Amino acid sequence: MIKLAKIFQDGMTFQRNKPCKVWGTSSEVKTVTIYMNEKEVAERELPQGDFAFFLPPQEAAQNVTVRIGNDVVLRNVDFGEVWFAGGQSNMEFPMKYDSQFEEMKSSRPDEHLRYYEVAKYSFEGEEEEGLKSNQDWNCWRCLTPEAIGSFSAVAAYFAMELRKHYNIPVAIVSCNWGGTSASAWISREMLEADEELAVYLREYEENLAHLDMETYYQINYAKRKGMGSPFSQMINDFMMKNTVTMEQVMQHVGKLAAGAGMEMQGGTAENSGMSQESFMVTGPHDENRPCGLYESMLSKAAGFTIRGVIWYQGESDDTHPEIYEKLFTRLVEQLRKDWAEELPVIYAQLAPFESWMQCRGDKFPELRKQQFDAWEHIDNVHMISTSDCGNRFDIHPKNKQPIGIRMALSARQHVYGEAVQGDAPIAVEMKVQDKQICIRFDNAVSLHLEGQEFQELEIYTGEEKCEITGWSVNEDTLTVFIKEAIISNEITAVFAQTPYYQVSLFNENGLPAFPFILQKRR
Repeated sequence: MIKLAKIFQDGMTFQRNKPCKVWGTSSEVKTVTIYMNEKEVAERELPQGDFAFFLPPQEAAQNVTVRIGNDVVLRNVDFGEVWFAGGQSNMEFPMKYDSQFEEMKSSRPDEHLRYYEVAKYSFEGEEEEGLKSNQDWNCWRCLTPEAIGSFSAVAAYFAMELRKHYNIPVAIVSCNWGGTSASAWISREMLEADEELAVYLREYEENLAHLDMETYYQINYAKRKGMGSPFSQMINDFMMKNTVTMEQVMQHVGKLAAGAGMEMQGGTAENSGMSQESFMVTGPHDENRPCGLYESMLSKAAGFTIRGVIWYQGESDDTHPEIYEKLFTRLVEQLRKDWAEELPVIYAQLAPFESWMQCRGDKFPELRKQQFDAWEHIDNVHMISTSDCGNRFDIHPKNKQPIGIRMALSARQHVYGEAVQGDAPIAVEMKVQDKQICIRFDNAVSLHLEGQEFQELEIYTGEEKCEITGWSVNEDTLTVFIKEAIISNEITAVFAQTPYYQVSLFNENGLPAFPFILQKRR
């Protein structure tokens, strides 16, 4: 008897033009013949116990029947482009909260745009507890008005864009969780291999040493049980659909409670007699512990044959922003090790943001720099600009369409080899002459300003800030005019180096310039 892993189901999508890994268990040693639409394509030897083998590469195809021996039949199988979508809340962000949701919901169903969501369990055994259940987890679904609301908005827009350009099946394997550090998605072995990154493990283990584990498990159970309640879901819906303050959230909670005949006597922690801090600790059952989601989620899908990875994450790594480049590098290494190939990774730079609830963007400029440095230093990774996609007072901007489209544009250039410009303008050179400073950009065909104001740029001579009197754009160069002639030997141009900023400089494909710091000594 053969039993395949959960991800192999009717209605699934395999990656085209690659050997596709299939794994599972067999009750006995056996030889199986593999058929596609009743045509024999391969024969494989299976051991008793765990097995893995590869299907031979196939061209793009729709609604194929795959038969493996006499035990397994997979129906309605597509072969097309499969991408892994990972990260935290801005990748997780469901389409039902997106500003374009009503329009997307009314679009025509597409049975060849498919979506598989890895179940969100934070530790082994959580599924068996029965606190969480979601009929959309660990199953393949196609794009319909009923299903699209729970799809990752970024991933859905990305997939729709690929479908539009290539007219072949496209699928997403979604594996993400809001509020998580990249360290949660990396194995212990990978973190321990770097002394600086081991800080995540040390801090976690130091915290564990001071935990009363019996109390922790009680609190964690209550917290997870409460998060799954309809009341909590209504609060979450209000927070995610709207840009709101904590005061507005509490007013909404009061209205919901009053409508349900509940008496509000304070928050959950207060009602239970426990401190708010006791609800915030990280322990063995929390999703954000180092390596936790690697073990309980990512490893479940690792190895499923894909074209590449799209990634949106970093907001929750503001505790150690100075080592994010290293952390992200290890993440990419982890993905490539587990998939045994140098997968392309397309990721979003953190969007402009200042504050929301208890979140602050103070460390975002450093995180963006670290993300940019990773792009420069890691082969076959590609970063998109989100410089016009932020919200000053919401860490979850509601319009994800530009993010998905830009990731697809990057894939079209760097993965599929199209002659398109998928990269945003990058400042590469600065020249100084009298009262003019000329900044040249790469990826800057048809560089232009949108609107009447050019904001976020500051020029310094030494430590003195210059007064900017005007600017102009010609071909790939921005010329900035300043009031006084420059006599200092050190000139610095600083662009978009605040938590929240607004960019008005774009290239031919409407991609906004990346933040930068340029220095010149004369």
